[in-house]
Amino acid sequence: MKLTLEEIYAGKTTKIAVNRERICAPCEGRGGAEGAIVSCPKCKGRGQVIRMQQLGPGMYTQSQGACDDCRGKGEIIDEKKKCKVCQGKKVCKEKKILEAAIDKGTPNNYQYKFHGEADEFPGMEAGDVIIVAQEQPHKRFKRKGADLLMEKDITLVEALTGVDFTFTHLDGTKIRVKNKPGEVIKPEDLKTLEGKGLPFHKKTWENGNLFIIFKVTFPATLKQAQIKVLDEALGKVLPDDDDMAGDAETVMLTKFDKAQENTHA
Repeated sequence: MKLTLEEIYAGKTTKIAVNRERICAPCEGRGGAEGAIVSCPKCKGRGQVIRMQQLGPGMYTQSQGACDDCRGKGEIIDEKKKCKVCQGKKVCKEKKILEAAIDKGTPNNYQYKFHGEADEFPGMEAGDVIIVAQEQPHKRFKRKGADLLMEKDITLVEALTGVDFTFTHLDGTKIRVKNKPGEVIKPEDLKTLEGKGLPFHKKTWENGNLFIIFKVTFPATLKQAQIKVLDEALGKVLPDDDDMAGDAETVMLTKFDKAQENTHA
Protein backbone atom coordinates (compact mmCIF):
# COMPACT_ATOMS: atom_id res chain seq x y z
CA MET A 1 0.00 0.00 0.00
CA LYS A 2 1.50 3.30 -1.12
CA LEU A 3 1.05 5.99 1.53
CA THR A 4 1.70 9.72 1.43
CA LEU A 5 3.26 11.48 4.42
CA GLU A 6 -0.09 13.19 4.94
CA GLU A 7 -1.78 9.79 5.32
CA ILE A 8 0.97 8.55 7.65
CA TYR A 9 0.60 11.70 9.76
CA ALA A 10 -3.18 11.39 10.13
CA GLY A 11 -3.66 7.63 9.77
CA LYS A 12 -6.30 6.16 7.48
CA THR A 13 -8.76 3.32 7.07
CA THR A 14 -9.03 1.71 3.66
CA LYS A 15 -10.71 -1.30 2.08
CA ILE A 16 -8.76 -3.87 0.05
CA ALA A 17 -10.24 -6.53 -2.24
CA VAL A 18 -8.50 -9.91 -1.96
CA ASN A 19 -9.05 -12.70 -4.50
CA ARG A 20 -8.50 -16.02 -2.78
CA GLU A 21 -9.37 -19.73 -2.81
CA ARG A 22 -11.58 -21.07 -0.02
CA ILE A 23 -12.88 -24.54 0.82
CA CYS A 24 -15.97 -25.38 -1.23
CA ALA A 25 -19.00 -25.19 1.07
CA PRO A 26 -21.41 -27.55 -0.80
CA CYS A 27 -18.98 -30.50 -0.74
CA GLU A 28 -17.16 -29.36 2.43
CA GLY A 29 -13.83 -29.58 0.63
CA ARG A 30 -14.20 -33.23 -0.41
CA GLY A 31 -14.47 -32.47 -4.13
CA GLY A 32 -17.68 -34.49 -4.45
CA ALA A 33 -20.33 -36.53 -2.65
CA GLU A 34 -19.54 -39.17 -0.02
CA GLY A 35 -17.40 -41.90 -1.59
CA ALA A 36 -16.49 -39.76 -4.60
CA ILE A 37 -12.78 -40.05 -3.90
CA VAL A 38 -11.27 -43.36 -4.94
CA SER A 39 -7.74 -44.71 -5.20
CA CYS A 40 -6.06 -43.98 -8.52
CA PRO A 41 -6.12 -47.20 -10.58
CA LYS A 42 -3.04 -46.27 -12.58
CA CYS A 43 -0.60 -45.78 -9.67
CA LYS A 44 -2.56 -47.90 -7.15
CA GLY A 45 -2.77 -44.92 -4.78
CA ARG A 46 0.99 -44.41 -4.59
CA GLY A 47 1.01 -41.16 -6.60
CA GLN A 48 4.18 -42.33 -8.36
CA VAL A 49 4.65 -44.48 -11.46
CA ILE A 50 7.63 -46.27 -13.05
CA ARG A 51 8.34 -45.32 -16.65
CA MET A 52 10.47 -47.28 -19.12
CA GLN A 53 12.16 -45.50 -22.03
CA GLN A 54 13.99 -47.22 -24.86
CA LEU A 55 17.43 -45.82 -25.60
CA GLY A 56 18.34 -48.23 -28.36
CA PRO A 57 18.03 -51.86 -29.48
CA GLY A 58 17.68 -53.86 -26.29
CA MET A 59 18.56 -50.84 -24.13
CA TYR A 60 16.08 -49.23 -21.70
CA THR A 61 16.18 -46.71 -18.91
CA GLN A 62 13.87 -46.64 -15.89
CA SER A 63 12.61 -43.51 -14.09
CA GLN A 64 10.05 -42.70 -11.44
CA GLY A 65 7.75 -39.69 -11.50
CA ALA A 66 4.35 -38.31 -10.52
CA CYS A 67 1.31 -40.08 -11.89
CA ASP A 68 -0.32 -38.12 -14.73
CA ASP A 69 -3.84 -39.29 -13.93
CA CYS A 70 -3.93 -38.16 -10.29
CA ARG A 71 -1.08 -35.60 -10.50
CA GLY A 72 0.82 -37.36 -7.75
CA LYS A 73 -2.06 -37.31 -5.23
CA GLY A 74 -2.77 -41.04 -5.34
CA GLU A 75 -6.51 -40.47 -5.60
CA ILE A 76 -9.06 -39.35 -8.14
CA ILE A 77 -12.67 -38.22 -7.99
CA ASP A 78 -15.39 -40.29 -9.60
CA GLU A 79 -16.76 -38.14 -12.44
CA LYS A 80 -20.34 -39.16 -11.60
CA LYS A 81 -20.02 -37.94 -8.01
CA LYS A 82 -17.87 -34.84 -8.67
CA CYS A 83 -19.05 -31.57 -7.03
CA LYS A 84 -20.83 -29.38 -9.56
CA VAL A 85 -19.68 -26.18 -7.81
CA CYS A 86 -15.90 -26.68 -7.51
CA GLN A 87 -15.64 -29.33 -10.26
CA GLY A 88 -13.71 -31.59 -7.90
CA LYS A 89 -11.05 -28.97 -7.04
CA LYS A 90 -12.23 -28.84 -3.39
CA VAL A 91 -11.83 -25.04 -3.36
CA CYS A 92 -13.66 -22.12 -4.99
CA LYS A 93 -12.56 -18.63 -6.01
CA GLU A 94 -13.79 -15.92 -3.67
CA LYS A 95 -13.37 -12.15 -3.29
CA LYS A 96 -13.06 -10.80 0.26
CA ILE A 97 -13.05 -7.15 1.25
CA LEU A 98 -10.60 -6.45 4.07
CA GLU A 99 -10.66 -3.23 6.07
CA ALA A 100 -7.15 -2.07 6.93
CA ALA A 101 -6.64 0.54 9.66
CA ILE A 102 -3.28 2.25 9.03
CA ASP A 103 -1.91 3.69 12.27
CA LYS A 104 -0.61 7.22 12.65
CA GLY A 105 3.17 7.31 12.30
CA THR A 106 3.33 3.94 10.54
CA PRO A 107 7.00 3.16 9.73
CA ASN A 108 8.08 2.64 6.13
CA ASN A 109 7.71 -1.04 5.03
CA TYR A 110 5.69 -1.86 8.18
CA GLN A 111 3.59 -5.01 7.74
CA TYR A 112 -0.09 -5.36 8.64
CA LYS A 113 -1.02 -9.06 8.82
CA PHE A 114 -4.51 -10.52 8.40
CA HIS A 115 -4.25 -14.06 9.78
CA GLY A 116 -6.00 -16.80 7.81
CA GLU A 117 -7.44 -14.47 5.15
CA ALA A 118 -5.53 -15.83 2.13
CA ASP A 119 -5.85 -19.14 0.21
CA GLU A 120 -7.31 -22.17 1.96
CA PHE A 121 -7.12 -25.91 1.18
CA PRO A 122 -8.47 -28.97 3.00
CA GLY A 123 -6.06 -30.27 5.64
CA MET A 124 -3.92 -27.14 5.56
CA GLU A 125 -3.94 -23.91 7.55
CA ALA A 126 -5.16 -20.93 5.57
CA GLY A 127 -2.49 -18.44 4.49
CA ASP A 128 -2.17 -14.85 5.66
CA VAL A 129 -2.72 -11.60 3.80
CA ILE A 130 0.15 -9.19 4.46
CA ILE A 131 -0.11 -5.50 3.60
CA VAL A 132 3.20 -3.62 3.39
CA ALA A 133 3.04 0.14 3.98
CA GLN A 134 5.28 1.93 1.49
CA GLU A 135 6.02 5.59 2.17
CA GLN A 136 6.07 7.83 -0.90
CA PRO A 137 8.54 10.72 -1.40
CA HIS A 138 7.25 14.15 -0.33
CA LYS A 139 7.93 17.42 -2.14
CA ARG A 140 8.68 19.34 1.09
CA PHE A 141 9.59 16.96 3.92
CA LYS A 142 12.06 14.12 4.36
CA ARG A 143 11.37 11.59 7.08
CA LYS A 144 13.62 9.80 9.55
CA GLY A 145 11.63 7.85 12.14
CA ALA A 146 9.23 10.29 13.79
CA ASP A 147 11.34 13.32 12.76
CA LEU A 148 10.92 15.47 9.67
CA LEU A 149 13.45 17.59 7.78
CA MET A 150 12.72 20.48 5.44
CA GLU A 151 14.94 22.92 3.56
CA LYS A 152 14.24 26.65 3.55
CA ASP A 153 15.82 29.17 1.20
CA ILE A 154 16.27 32.63 2.72
CA THR A 155 17.91 35.84 1.56
CA LEU A 156 21.00 37.39 3.12
CA VAL A 157 18.77 40.13 4.56
CA GLU A 158 16.61 37.51 6.30
CA ALA A 159 19.70 35.71 7.58
CA LEU A 160 20.95 38.95 9.19
CA THR A 161 17.69 40.55 10.34
CA GLY A 162 15.45 37.57 11.06
CA VAL A 163 13.09 35.15 9.32
CA ASP A 164 9.31 35.26 9.37
CA PHE A 165 7.55 32.77 7.09
CA THR A 166 4.56 30.41 7.06
CA PHE A 167 4.16 26.88 5.69
CA THR A 168 1.34 24.33 5.58
CA HIS A 169 1.94 21.23 7.71
CA LEU A 170 0.91 17.67 6.84
CA ASP A 171 -2.44 17.99 8.62
CA GLY A 172 -3.30 21.22 6.81
CA THR A 173 -2.53 23.59 9.70
CA LYS A 174 -0.54 26.76 9.06
CA ILE A 175 2.75 27.11 10.95
CA ARG A 176 4.44 30.52 11.32
CA VAL A 177 8.19 30.38 11.90
CA LYS A 178 10.27 33.18 13.46
CA ASN A 179 13.67 33.34 15.11
CA LYS A 180 14.89 35.35 18.09
CA PRO A 181 15.46 39.09 17.45
CA GLY A 182 19.12 39.77 16.70
CA GLU A 183 19.94 36.10 15.98
CA VAL A 184 21.96 35.62 12.78
CA ILE A 185 21.28 32.52 10.70
CA LYS A 186 24.36 31.13 8.98
CA PRO A 187 24.36 29.04 5.78
CA GLU A 188 23.46 25.38 6.50
CA ASP A 189 22.27 26.26 10.03
CA LEU A 190 19.96 23.55 11.42
CA LYS A 191 17.08 24.71 13.62
CA THR A 192 14.39 22.74 15.46
CA LEU A 193 10.62 23.06 15.81
CA GLU A 194 10.02 20.80 18.79
CA GLY A 195 7.03 18.49 18.65
CA LYS A 196 6.20 19.34 15.02
CA GLY A 197 7.28 16.02 13.52
CA LEU A 198 5.24 12.86 12.93
CA PRO A 199 3.29 11.07 15.67
CA PHE A 200 5.26 8.22 17.22
CA HIS A 201 3.97 4.83 16.06
CA LYS A 202 1.81 3.27 18.78
CA LYS A 203 2.42 6.40 20.92
CA THR A 204 0.41 8.88 18.90
CA TRP A 205 0.01 11.35 21.78
CA GLU A 206 3.69 12.27 21.26
CA ASN A 207 5.33 13.75 18.19
CA GLY A 208 8.87 13.86 16.86
CA ASN A 209 10.62 17.07 15.88
CA LEU A 210 10.75 19.09 12.68
CA PHE A 211 14.22 20.22 11.63
CA ILE A 212 14.78 23.11 9.22
CA ILE A 213 18.06 23.51 7.35
CA PHE A 214 18.55 27.03 6.03
CA LYS A 215 20.05 27.78 2.63
CA VAL A 216 21.20 31.41 2.44
CA THR A 217 21.03 33.05 -0.99
CA PHE A 218 23.64 35.76 -1.44
CA PRO A 219 23.19 38.67 -3.89
CA ALA A 220 25.34 38.52 -7.03
CA THR A 221 26.50 42.14 -6.64
CA LEU A 222 25.93 45.22 -4.47
CA LYS A 223 25.60 48.87 -5.41
CA GLN A 224 27.93 51.43 -3.85
CA ALA A 225 25.09 52.92 -1.84
CA GLN A 226 24.29 49.47 -0.39
CA ILE A 227 27.94 48.88 0.45
CA LYS A 228 28.08 52.22 2.31
CA VAL A 229 24.98 51.40 4.34
CA LEU A 230 26.33 47.94 5.24
CA ASP A 231 29.71 49.41 6.23
CA GLU A 232 27.98 51.78 8.61
CA ALA A 233 25.53 49.21 9.96
CA LEU A 234 28.03 46.40 10.47
CA GLY A 235 31.01 48.56 11.42
CA LYS A 236 33.51 47.58 8.74
CA VAL A 237 37.02 47.10 10.11
CA LEU A 238 39.67 48.84 7.97
CA PRO A 239 42.93 46.97 7.22
CA ASP A 240 46.15 47.83 9.08
CA ASP A 241 48.40 50.55 7.70
CA ASP A 242 50.98 47.91 6.72
CA ASP A 243 48.39 46.30 4.49
CA MET A 244 47.74 49.65 2.81
CA ALA A 245 51.41 50.24 1.95
CA GLY A 246 51.86 52.08 -1.30
CA ASP A 247 54.40 49.60 -2.64
CA ALA A 248 52.00 46.64 -2.32
CA GLU A 249 50.74 45.06 -5.54
CA THR A 250 46.97 45.20 -5.92
CA VAL A 251 45.38 42.07 -7.43
CA MET A 252 41.66 41.75 -8.21
CA LEU A 253 39.74 38.55 -7.58
CA THR A 254 38.09 36.87 -10.58
CA LYS A 255 35.47 34.18 -10.86
CA PHE A 256 36.90 30.64 -10.72
CA ASP A 257 36.97 28.65 -13.94
CA LYS A 258 37.89 24.97 -14.21
CA ALA A 259 40.19 25.82 -17.11
CA GLN A 260 42.34 27.88 -14.71
CA GLU A 261 43.60 24.76 -12.96
CA ASN A 262 47.19 23.73 -13.69
CA THR A 263 47.23 20.20 -12.37
CA HIS A 264 48.84 18.54 -15.42
CA ALA A 265 52.48 17.45 -15.22
